[in-house]
This record gives sequence, C-alpha cells and structure tokens, in this order.
Amino acid sequence: MHNGVTWKNLGIFTACVGLFALWLGNAPAHDDAVFPMARGKAQVGECGSCHTTYAPGLLPARSWRKMLGQLGHHFGEDASVQEPVRLALLKDLEDMAADGAYADMRMHRIAASVPVDVTPLRITETAYFRFMHDAVPKSFWRRKSIANPGNCAACHPRANEGHFGVRELRIPSEQR
Repeated sequence: MHNGVTWKNLGIFTACVGLFALWLGNAPAHDDAVFPMARGKAQVGECGSCHTTYAPGLLPARSWRKMLGQLGHHFGEDASVQEPVRLALLKDLEDMAADGAYADMRMHRIAASVPVDVTPLRITETAYFRFMHDAVPKSFWRRKSIANPGNCAACHPRANEGHFGVRELRIPSEQR
C-alpha cells in the first residue's frame, strides 16, 4: 500500500463505515414517533397484563403519580399491587415521563402542551393525542376491533414497544 495506507488502517476504516451503516439503518425515520419504554419489567408484567403497555413519555410525571396513587380505583378496576412493586413502577414511569429525566424533545413538547394545573389520567385527554388523531373519523373509534381511542395497539401494532410510526400504522377494517 502507498502513502501511509496500511491494511490495518484500511480494516479500521472499513469497520467504521460498516458500523455507521448499521447504526444508520437502525435509526428511526424522522416521521417515526418512538417513545422509550420503562426499563423495569414491572410495567409490562403489571400494567401490560390488562391493557396496552403505554409509553410513559405520553404523560407528565404528575399524571403517573396520581394514577399510581389510586390503583384501587383504576378506571373502574382494582389494580392494586404490593407497595414495592408500586414504587418500582412509579420510579420507572416518573423517569421516562414526558417531563422526566430521560425525556426527549417530542416528550418535552407533550409535557409543555399539558397546562400545569391539569393532571390528565388518560393519554387521549392530551393535546398531543388530539392533534395526532384529529383526522381520525369518530366512526373508527366505534369499530369493534378498535373499541376506544385508548386501544393504541389496535392501529399501532408496536405500541407496546413505544413505536407509533406512521409507516407502521394499520387501521383495522370494519367488522360486519
């Protein structure tokens, strides 16, 4: 090889280009709404056993605190858990909340859209949700396969992973 180019340097350069291509190929597209999910397994095990495992970044921390403070009356159900489990859930949800320690720019915008004197308990009550779903006809929410706006996984197959990308959107057909 000439001019200081060695097989070693060429190998390092090739490895760097390969790693960059791998990283770039796995990066979400600019239109993908990807929210980090709680690190612990408590949310999936406890919350996800009854409903979609919602991305914590869709609500501010005060909403998660209020929700976990009244699990005995969780949307008409008793979702009580042992105190250590509740505290682990609360820590994960607060950290990953829209205004939490790990919030990204999209999550900060969600938090900023919720007035400070409001504590929504439903993601569907946020301005972000209403904005993102303003074009969805009301008749869609009445479909048996969707049932209600809170059933994210009906249209977003990877909602339990925090993925809400437009390219992955699947609107269930009307069941007759």
